[in-house]
Amino acid sequence: MNRPCKELKRIARQNLSGRYGIPMAALLITGSIPMVAELPFSMLQKNTQPLSQTIIFYVADFLISLLAVVLSAGLAQLHLSLARGKNYELGVVFYGFKNHPDRFILTGLLLTLMELVCLSPLLAGYFLFLNANASPTVSQIMIFVLLAVLSMILTVFLQLMYAFPLYLILDDPELSAPQAIHQGRLLMRKQKGRLLYIYLSFIGMQLLNLLTFGIASLWIMPYQQQTLTNFYLELRGELPPYESSQR
Repeated sequence: MNRPCKELKRIARQNLSGRYGIPMAALLITGSIPMVAELPFSMLQKNTQPLSQTIIFYVADFLISLLAVVLSAGLAQLHLSLARGKNYELGVVFYGFKNHPDRFILTGLLLTLMELVCLSPLLAGYFLFLNANASPTVSQIMIFVLLAVLSMILTVFLQLMYAFPLYLILDDPELSAPQAIHQGRLLMRKQKGRLLYIYLSFIGMQLLNLLTFGIASLWIMPYQQQTLTNFYLELRGELPPYESSQR
């Protein structure tokens, strides 16, 4: 029987009890490195600038996003170690750089390309606006909104379908990026609704995060990541069978 969201959260709290320090520090590192790397390029951005400079900015932004994927793999490895009761240290956030980073980069690249496909309706609506000879009509605005909503739905569906390729690569050193994406899709078959519910269950905490200007994320994000990790382990059959009578 599938565990309810509250049970996965309970296990996550148990995993993190007395161990919040390293996950919090890991979150700061994995978030700060891409931000610092992008800062020089953002500071050079101007309202009017040569096309070459704009291209350099977007290329750098794309490469930094791939760097973030490798760091995300290290963060996932940390939470897997927590869930499995294994030894871990802060340096594990750099695990992806030491263990065939090309697989994580290629996975991130393939997922990015798929996200671009999902965003194609929104891009089509944007170019429709650009090519309008006069002020947009009501019908054009409605078309743009519908295309934007369609892109959002497709993107969310994609993110739910391919939530765990990095985890699968971490668990199987021989797995290639395309194989991880394929297995990730199979893993999430008939499970996307459950994963969406888990994400929605954290909305209240995310609102609290806004009220604290992001400070609360140091507690919320490790908690959410650990809950997702336990969900992954349940899909893999690593958690003991769950009975509805359990507390």
